[in-house]
Amino acid sequence: MNFDWYYLWAKTAFILNKYLTVWVICYFLATAFALSVLGNVLERHNSPRLRETKLARQTAVAYLAACLIFWLFGLMYD
Repeated sequence: MNFDWYYLWAKTAFILNKYLTVWVICYFLATAFALSVLGNVLERHNSPRLRETKLARQTAVAYLAACLIFWLFGLMYD
């Protein structure tokens, strides 16, 4: 079975660009900020849960990276 990869990519890009709004990007930024604050609070209180602190920071970076990718994707295909 032969797929038309160009059509599939164009359709996916159109759907993602149509449904990625400013609110989704704001949500990702707010979540990344909240996770960063959570990591700082856990570190400030010398929490024995260093694993949770590290996980909060890594998740904040992942949300920020996803937000950046979505924003660039929206710029490219708008």
